[in-house]
Parts: sequence; C-alpha cells; structure tokens
Amino acid sequence: MNDSFEEKSLRINEYYQPPPRRVRKERKESSKEVRVDLPHFYGKENVETYLDCKMKVEQLFVCHHVSEERKVPLATLSFQDYARSWWTQRETNVRIGRKSEIRNWDELKMCVRRNFVLISSVKEKKLREEIKELVEKGRTFIYGEK
Repeated sequence: MNDSFEEKSLRINEYYQPPPRRVRKERKESSKEVRVDLPHFYGKENVETYLDCKMKVEQLFVCHHVSEERKVPLATLSFQDYARSWWTQRETNVRIGRKSEIRNWDELKMCVRRNFVLISSVKEKKLREEIKELVEKGRTFIYGEK
C-alpha cells in the first residue's frame, strides 16, 4: 500500500485521457457565402437612375465574385415597391406557365429594361409633349391667338 508517488501517477494516467483534438474542416473558397448589399431598385426610376443602379450591381457582382446562378436571386432581392410587386407577379406567371423563367443576369437586365426603363421613357416623352402642348396653348390664350 505504500506506493511511491511515481507509481500512483502512472496509475492515474492509465485512467486519464486528454480530450480529443478538434479537427478543423477547411472551407472551400467557393462555398463561402459573401454578403452583398445591392442598391434598391424601385421600378419607377428614370433611365439615368436605372443605368446607375445596373452599373453598381454589376460592379458588386464582379468585386464579390458572384456566380452566374446567384445573380438573378440576389438582384431580385433588391427589388422594392413596384418592382417587387412586378417580380412577384412574374414569378406567379412562371409557375403557372404563362411566362418563361429568367435563367441569367442578361435576361433579367433585358426584362427589367423592357418593363421599366422603356415604359418610363415613353411616358416621359408623352408627358413632355403634353407639357409642351399645354405651354403652347397657354401662350396662345395669353396672347389671344388661336
């Protein structure tokens, strides 16, 4: 029973085992999700605002190495107000088979340009013509001409 200190410590070490070391799994660079804050798109902007927004989004995609399959979902997350309503309706039409799915960033840009920018530029042109016409009518009324 008179064991030496060394004998006791050897017996204790028989029972004690250090906890296993954690092995860190290395992440692949491609699986790392990067947060990308895109500018909001409301769908009622003029041509210059749309082009500025589109250029910023494209620069962010390049800067953050956003893959082609993530571009459309990320871009549509930045839609607000009218643009969000339009996108929700479009997605519904895709599900029921009325519209084809937008598969890439270029298709989305074309669709947005067609539905917002071209329409707004046509509306702007009509409004300018109406204002010009009203101004001319106002002048004729003021000067008494017919």
